Amino acid sequence: MAGFRREVSSLGALATFEAAARLQGFTRAAEELGVTQAAVSRQIKLLEDELNIALFLRGHRKVALTPAGLTLSRALTGAFDQVSEALDTIRRPAEGKTVTVAATLAFTHFWLLPRLPAFRAAHPEVQLRLVSQDSGFDLRRDAVDVLVHYGRPPVDGARCLATLAERVFPVCAPDLAGQPLEALPLISCEWTEPTWMGWRRWAQRAGMAPVTRRSALRFSQYSDAIYAAIGGEGAALGWQALVGMHLEDGRLVRLGEAEVVPDEVNMLLVPVTRRPGKPAQVFIDWLVGAFERAQT
Repeated sequence: MAGFRREVSSLGALATFEAAARLQGFTRAAEELGVTQAAVSRQIKLLEDELNIALFLRGHRKVALTPAGLTLSRALTGAFDQVSEALDTIRRPAEGKTVTVAATLAFTHFWLLPRLPAFRAAHPEVQLRLVSQDSGFDLRRDAVDVLVHYGRPPVDGARCLATLAERVFPVCAPDLAGQPLEALPLISCEWTEPTWMGWRRWAQRAGMAPVTRRSALRFSQYSDAIYAAIGGEGAALGWQALVGMHLEDGRLVRLGEAEVVPDEVNMLLVPVTRRPGKPAQVFIDWLVGAFERAQT
């Protein structure tokens, strides 16, 4: 950054130039920046003097970029877009206006996203921010309004408002449904959480013969494992809440009758330290109803 500042003394001049180049005129740039046209002209002249090259060709009521100006314009537009995206990523929404919803990648992908259009159609006034990660959340520390967490209650710093139970059973593509599980390649997910159930643990709890063979395919993300099963690569363990829609549309079929009901459940959690605002309460009420409907 220090080297950059030695090259150009005024970041304001670069911002002014970027606006004039993007809007193709000093007057339009002045209107966007809230300054006079003369101020825009002075800033760009300062930049040209520092770089010792013309950036614009001046004409009667018209300006055009020189080759040097075009090169700088492209670089600045890309850089400013990256800065803008970074600011949007780290900016904390104004409290009460945006509902921050957190969940695992799999739950967001398979359960929440397919249902969001219905919520947004019913409540277009509610702004949502979805945060998906598998490393977990702490409602005592993280700026989260609503958390869907898979585990056992109670959870420190959280109130549980609703639960969604799970059932775990093998699933595969319809073309493979006629084969026994023992004949199919196994697809697994490398998940280190103690609540996660792999093939060996599932077979033990389901009263099945021990699974001793290695998985043919291993993935770091559950969504990849399920899409591999949909693609006919073998059998994967399906969590009912996550693969339910794929079972309904026929992209996946259940393999056999054996299943395990885990001790853990999907929990709708809110922080104990603050009451939900009105937009958050609207989303919570909808999510409670969605959990209830998913279990009927």
